[in-house]
Amino acid sequence: MNLRPLIAALLVTTAHGAPTVQGAWHAPFYRLTLTGLDARDGTVRWTPGGTGADLHFTTTLPTLTRTVPTAQDQIQIRVQGKDIQIRSAQGRPLRVNLMPVRAGVEGPAPFIAVDVYPEEAWTTYEPVPVTPCRAPTPVPELPYQPPAFASGPVGFYLAQIDPRTGTPLRVIANDPDSLYPLASTFKQIVVWGTLRDVTAGRLSLNTRLSVTEANRSIEAYQPGARTVQNLATQAIVQSENTASDVLHLRYGPDRLQTLVTAQGACHTRVNTTTKAWWAAQAGLLPDLYGPDVNTGAQQTFTLPPAQEAQTRARAVQQAQTLNADRLLDDLDRAFFSPTYHPQTEVYLQNRSTPREWATLITRMHLDPSLSATNRAFLRDTLAKGCCRAKDPTVAYWGSKAGSGWRNVTMSGLLSLTGGQTFAYAYFNPGSDVMDSLLIEEQLPDIARYVLENAKRLARSAP
Repeated sequence: MNLRPLIAALLVTTAHGAPTVQGAWHAPFYRLTLTGLDARDGTVRWTPGGTGADLHFTTTLPTLTRTVPTAQDQIQIRVQGKDIQIRSAQGRPLRVNLMPVRAGVEGPAPFIAVDVYPEEAWTTYEPVPVTPCRAPTPVPELPYQPPAFASGPVGFYLAQIDPRTGTPLRVIANDPDSLYPLASTFKQIVVWGTLRDVTAGRLSLNTRLSVTEANRSIEAYQPGARTVQNLATQAIVQSENTASDVLHLRYGPDRLQTLVTAQGACHTRVNTTTKAWWAAQAGLLPDLYGPDVNTGAQQTFTLPPAQEAQTRARAVQQAQTLNADRLLDDLDRAFFSPTYHPQTEVYLQNRSTPREWATLITRMHLDPSLSATNRAFLRDTLAKGCCRAKDPTVAYWGSKAGSGWRNVTMSGLLSLTGGQTFAYAYFNPGSDVMDSLLIEEQLPDIARYVLENAKRLARSAP
């Protein structure tokens, strides 16, 4: 989920009257509601140890001092001048999130929310372990060094591979065989399937597909008769959900799943469009997942693969009937709701394990069925995707990132000027950083982290 194209449309507001600050419990978390500010205003810096945060605004706020008791602690809040200080009285963990709330999501007027989660109110993501489809061939492995910028569980797999066969030569891994939600990093597989059809003559890069209000997904999109080339490019470069969904539906979600499973990725699921999983998370498919999305999603997840696939196929069909703007509003309400739980994302979204996904990315890049022209288009398009670190030692870097509520992902393939090639997958659901825009600020750090570890592997070669 990439919200950057919507910043202007979703966040810009006009201040009306003097700023106000109000505080109240919002079920399990405490919320400061700020009005009269431009929604782009405000920065947050978390304290070391995660016991509070300091927020700064460009507009002077009304003074407020408040001590809020919790079950195990007290939240100390001080608003003075252009700053807000939030602390745990006992030095216990506090998660603090800053986010703009659009008009119509929680009331008729927009506002800025500062949500404070006591330790007992915080939900965590528990990676779901699975047995690898095939026993991994033992290879030299370097110790995993956790990224200093991340919070929550991180699934990571980086392999230096033989550039001709894709065989792993050396790896760095953390929890490589547990399931994680993919977010928008899955879109490169949609483009891969599409290019296989182009190679087979089922369509061309110039084939035009209709994009309308009726078949759009959430967030920004371009209506009209658009070429396959344009849709593929925008699905990667702008992470346009509609472009990905139109290509996904054209190829066929079940058919794409068959392609992926045939590569040995038995735990990976790519048969759900973005609109379908957002609709499910927003609670708009109650006949499939019941009135409690968290419970219904978990129950569907435990079904035999064929039955789960049937539910996902029905979700894809039903989601197509929904208005995308209403869906976005309902989705925001679900994310802001006290019932949101990060575990549900792996049940509803496309998913994979770090090892399986990095292996699949390798097979995509080495796919012998692609024509030279289509392979070049795939590589060139992914080279424009997010994200990569600028470094003179990098010869090629194709990547696709994804983000969402407390979730950030990135995967791809990179080659160094020394001839070494690497495939990687980085998954981080259940982060302490909640809003998509804020968590996307980690993307440059993730890219640097991947590159630093690739260089570690390269230096370890005998």
